[in-house]
Amino acid sequence: MNILKKWFNRRTMYSSILFSYLLMLIIPLLIETFSYFQYSNLINKETEAYNLSLLKQSQRVLDDRLQSIEEMTINLSLDTQVQRFINVSENMDAVDKYNMSKLIETLSNYKKTNSFIYGIYIYFPNSNSVITETAKSTASDFHKYVYRYADWGFDDWKYSINQNHNLEYRTSQITQSEASDPNHVISLLQSVYQGSLKQPVATIVITIDEKKVEKLLSNGPSALGNLYVLDRSGHTIFGIGDPSLLSIPKEELLNHQSSRIHVDNQQYLVSSIHSTYRERQYVSITSVEFIKNDLKRITDLVILVTIGLITAGIALAFILAKGKYRPIKKLADAFSAKMRAVPTDAANELKQIEWIADNAFKENENFLHAMQRQMPVMRSNMLLTLMKGSITDEENSFEDIGIQFNAPYFSVIIVHVDQYHESKLKELNLSKFVISNVLEHLGRELGPSYAVDLDVDRVALLINLSDESDAVRQSLHEVAIKALEFIGAKFNNTITVSIGDIHDKLEGIYHSYLEASRAMEYQIIRGYSSIISFDEIKAMHKPQTYVYPIQTEELLISSIKHGDIKKVREIMNDVYEMNFVSGQLPLEMARCLFFDMMGTSIKVLNSSVMDFEKIFADGPQPYERLISSRTIQEMQATLLWIYEQICQHIHEDKKKNSNHLEDRITAYLQENYADPNLSLTKVADVFNLSSTYLSGLFKEQSGENFLNYVNKLRVEAAKTILVEQSVSLQEIATKVGYSNNVVLIRNFKKYVGMTPGEYRDKSTLTDRKN
Repeated sequence: MNILKKWFNRRTMYSSILFSYLLMLIIPLLIETFSYFQYSNLINKETEAYNLSLLKQSQRVLDDRLQSIEEMTINLSLDTQVQRFINVSENMDAVDKYNMSKLIETLSNYKKTNSFIYGIYIYFPNSNSVITETAKSTASDFHKYVYRYADWGFDDWKYSINQNHNLEYRTSQITQSEASDPNHVISLLQSVYQGSLKQPVATIVITIDEKKVEKLLSNGPSALGNLYVLDRSGHTIFGIGDPSLLSIPKEELLNHQSSRIHVDNQQYLVSSIHSTYRERQYVSITSVEFIKNDLKRITDLVILVTIGLITAGIALAFILAKGKYRPIKKLADAFSAKMRAVPTDAANELKQIEWIADNAFKENENFLHAMQRQMPVMRSNMLLTLMKGSITDEENSFEDIGIQFNAPYFSVIIVHVDQYHESKLKELNLSKFVISNVLEHLGRELGPSYAVDLDVDRVALLINLSDESDAVRQSLHEVAIKALEFIGAKFNNTITVSIGDIHDKLEGIYHSYLEASRAMEYQIIRGYSSIISFDEIKAMHKPQTYVYPIQTEELLISSIKHGDIKKVREIMNDVYEMNFVSGQLPLEMARCLFFDMMGTSIKVLNSSVMDFEKIFADGPQPYERLISSRTIQEMQATLLWIYEQICQHIHEDKKKNSNHLEDRITAYLQENYADPNLSLTKVADVFNLSSTYLSGLFKEQSGENFLNYVNKLRVEAAKTILVEQSVSLQEIATKVGYSNNVVLIRNFKKYVGMTPGEYRDKSTLTDRKN
């Protein structure tokens, strides 16, 4: 340091010039440092936003799957086959065994409705038995041989399964044998009650395959780290990743949407969202090592560029300083010390300064270009933030990302794409891009408009309006009509549009978005290709229940079992008109009616003695079509399709059975027509039929009533006896089943056109001529 200090003191002019050039290196160094921190913050924010977006997607997917299984569990707890088996004791009679077989068949059908179900079993404490979808066993044998719980001992299992459960989850491990690896499952427990709610009379356990759930979420947050689902009490329902991370205090995981924590000298990014369905919590814990790797690459690049820049700058500073110092030194030797040295190479100095400044400008320009590329993402995030109710404090932040609000009022329009016509992901994204541009173009007729993606099949449009008059509201409706017609005609995409009310200030965006989302829920009532305004559904919020009495349901089931599809259609139309034509049914009641009628179809399918797989072998499975129905109209059409298939099958069976039964009855009458006690009632008893049904069947198949058919058989037999035997009419009447010859004579003349005596004389005369 002393040598360097003496050198600077000795060569004052040269060191000053060199020092001035070195100071210029601070400018690119500051630009590089600023760029590094900007890129670092941008990567962190984008990673957090991406992680949170994937977590929300996983939450929606898993909530839908679990909800369908829970609804199926509730339906199973109310099933008649389950209720019949509750009071069965250990010593079962023939009826109990029959009911058991029907219950096993019912459980098997329920299992087929959802591919995520590993197995179903019901524990009945009264008989100390467990019924699965394949067999029955005692509780001890079931735990020992059927479900080998690796982490749930028999006593603990027996105690737990006798407690009250309301759709409770528990993670378990099941082994096929003592040497095999355990299968990880999620057990859903639901108590069954009968009369009192204090003590359950049975417990339903549905096991869900964790591997299939993990496969479903394989493209979600689990790709970045660990995903956990917690119930309202903080207990784990499902988890992918390292279970030891759940030792983190729940307050650190649940209180913040995104935060960073340290565990065992490692840093993790925690993303947490709250699901309104059953108050579940979804938590993603992701190691930040991959973020550090990206930052390390940027750091290495910045350091490399900085070192190169500083090295080149120092070398250039020495060269320029030396070049500047030489003419000064020459002038100092030539002139007196009092003369001022004037730089002769000022133009060269200016060029060097401009070169350094140009480099600094280019670095800054590259940074601005990178920020420009991120502008759509930043604008989309800002719009989503406004719709979620978060208001920024920086007034200029909107203009910085290309958003201009020139008026005080706002309205949100949501577009739901109902059908994509089997599009691939790339084509699907292109369709959404086109729809977003169409919406923005139509919205600009009213004011500044900005479209933003909400979900896989939803796009929102924020419109800045000048006032909240009725004319503006009508214009919003016209924009929705144009979007519906244009997108449907040009791109063959079916869409549903919902419109939120008009509100002032930035806070009103959140309220309008909530209203548009609420209006979109009424798609289940309005159906596809509809426009739903929040103003229209306000009147539907008054208390009102749906009309679907148990007598109507029983009549519907009876009509289906009798194959009366005409009556089935009348009942379905009556229910639809009572609830959706005559009155405005609220959304909540529409959903209840939706699931109630779906339950009726399941009762019909489960209680039918027909071959379920044979009826629907050539088409889609009814459960899959029912579950995929999203509107009342779709559900009604699906239910009618199911009922028509069953009725058609019943008619075909009736036709086959009727032909076979007719042959058996005809053969019986030909053998027993001579029985004087032969009657419609006696024949009906022989074939276990009602007299009314037999009379109608005989009339339908033979074209005449029962009595006429029997009388014709007896008259034909009497004709044979008259020709072949010389016996009295009384004997003939007795042989053919009549009590006296008066009845024989009357019927003979009715069907032959002459008396028995005249017929005998005519036959004798004919024989003599021959």
